[in-house]
Amino acid sequence: MKELKQIHAQMLRTGLFFDAYTASRIVAFCALQQSGNLHYARLALTQIANPTSFTCNSIIRGHTNKNLPREAVLFYQEMITQGLAVPDRFTFPSLFKSCVDLREGKQLHCHSTKLGFASDTYIQNTLMNMYSHCGCLVSAHKVFDKMVDKCVVSWATMIGAYTQWDQPGEAIKLYDRMEIEGLKANEVTLVNVLTACARARDLGTARRVHKYIDENGFGFHAVLITALMDAYCKCGCVSLARDLFDNMPEKNLVCWNIMFNGHVEDSDYEEALLLFREMQLKGVKGDKVTMVSLLLACSHLGALELGKWLHAYIGKEKIEVDVALGTALVDMYAKCGSIEIAVRVFQELPEKDVMTWTALIVGLAMCGQGEKALEYFHEMQIGGVTPDAITFVGVLVACSHAGLVDEGISHFNLMSKTFGIQPSIEHYGCMVDLLGRAGCIAEAEELIQNMPMAPDHFVLRGLLSACRIHGNLEAAERAAQQLLKLDPNHVGTYVLLSKIYSSLRKWDEAEKVRELIAERNIKKPPSCSLIEVDGVVHEFVKGDSSHPQSSEIYNMLEDMINRLKKAGYVPDKSKVLLDVEEEEKETALSLHSEKLAIAFGLVSTEPGTPIRVVKNLRVCSDCHTLTKLISRVYNREIIVRDRIRFHHFKDGACSCRDFW
Repeated sequence: MKELKQIHAQMLRTGLFFDAYTASRIVAFCALQQSGNLHYARLALTQIANPTSFTCNSIIRGHTNKNLPREAVLFYQEMITQGLAVPDRFTFPSLFKSCVDLREGKQLHCHSTKLGFASDTYIQNTLMNMYSHCGCLVSAHKVFDKMVDKCVVSWATMIGAYTQWDQPGEAIKLYDRMEIEGLKANEVTLVNVLTACARARDLGTARRVHKYIDENGFGFHAVLITALMDAYCKCGCVSLARDLFDNMPEKNLVCWNIMFNGHVEDSDYEEALLLFREMQLKGVKGDKVTMVSLLLACSHLGALELGKWLHAYIGKEKIEVDVALGTALVDMYAKCGSIEIAVRVFQELPEKDVMTWTALIVGLAMCGQGEKALEYFHEMQIGGVTPDAITFVGVLVACSHAGLVDEGISHFNLMSKTFGIQPSIEHYGCMVDLLGRAGCIAEAEELIQNMPMAPDHFVLRGLLSACRIHGNLEAAERAAQQLLKLDPNHVGTYVLLSKIYSSLRKWDEAEKVRELIAERNIKKPPSCSLIEVDGVVHEFVKGDSSHPQSSEIYNMLEDMINRLKKAGYVPDKSKVLLDVEEEEKETALSLHSEKLAIAFGLVSTEPGTPIRVVKNLRVCSDCHTLTKLISRVYNREIIVRDRIRFHHFKDGACSCRDFW
């Protein structure tokens, strides 16, 4: 600018500045160059008697480039009202980019049409962008349809608009139309289409685009391959995404994050953590997006030590803990059974949103701290955070697990009366579970009959589970009948009904249910338990003998059961679904996956160390009784997370107070 001012002064002295073309170059430099000065450009403009359109356009572009959209539009108004220059085809693209108000955008559209630029392709493309940014896709599509000469940018713009506003199906239809008309897509178009495929879970189109990329020589275009990876992950084809990832010559952090998230969404949590180790070996540092995915993996695996390590990594690498990452940390600690740390992390967060509060409330609910969950629910409201439908699911679960029937009914009514949230099927399911657990089977059935929607599996299975707890065979058969109408091949219904018959010693009926399972070739998911030792997650299934330390584990299991029998343990054989000899029942019980995991924990960790187990199914009453005794006899705190909740076993007692 110092040199520019010297030239400007020289031009004023010699009179050259008063030539409109020459003066326009001074204004353009000040307005458009990185080292320019927009204020000086405006001052220089006042010295020009008859500025050209180019000069005024430079001022408008300068404001647009410096993200001053309001000033750009105001200058255009000044240009028109004072007659500074006549707008030309280069005036409007910058104005449309600056326009964030739909009313103003339509006025500018009228101006461009009146001045004869309605059919200019460049103006029409920026006009579509303007309507898209203002959320008016109908107008954007009208502009697109009226275009005589649609270039590849026009198609990319319209496809991008539909993708941006979460109408992926329309974006894909437009791409299909583009193919029919024989136009060759460019990289921008393909990225937009792949983003649409990811959102629409459209694997077929993603594969078509992949083929197009290969056939048209795009090579390893990093942004394009990244978008393709994301589309494959979102469509559930993580292996295809991983092949692309593994063959990439250079990987940026976005690629790594897509694969972390892909593996987590595919429930392949161990692979996500292994990939992170590979990333570390390559010297790539993670960011908050990386950490959210990895913490979610730890949450599902119950891998507390890995989760703690990631928390330390966040602090060491000075990764910003925003609301999303803070929520992920609270959720991880809560779902790994370390609710005290979850509360501490929550309290230290500088910013919390409704999901952060909900994560803590749900965590407290799962850990059996129903009263505490309700305290935080009320504190949340005092803090000005409005609960949403998911928060109320957490609140109702808290009431259900703590047996707080009156409080649950009160909060259920509070949803619609105070917050205008109409109960969904999930909320009714929680209420049925609440009433059923408390033994109010008739009331639960009445609630189901009066629901404004048909009951689903969640609602009816809650009722069936309650019937099993309280031995209500008549209600169980009614619930099972409805469940089998909804899905005759869901194994859970058969298993629950069989357990009810077995517990009531109705062996013939239990056998008939098992025969139905065999006839219909319905597969029961195996019971599986996970335990983390020294940062490694070990998996056990019922009767597992594949572990390298199997002999030690079974020796410990035998020793464990012998010691516990002396302490008063009597196997609960009523839960074994088979009418077999008592000794066989006892053997079947001893091989449950969580017993093997606990035995492994006892032989693999130092005395006094807490043992944490994650189970994919509900803990049976025999394992529950046994684990209470183990915590007392072996002086160990044992935390078991099953499909329903957490059980904190200590000194012979459980946090659930035997209410689960």
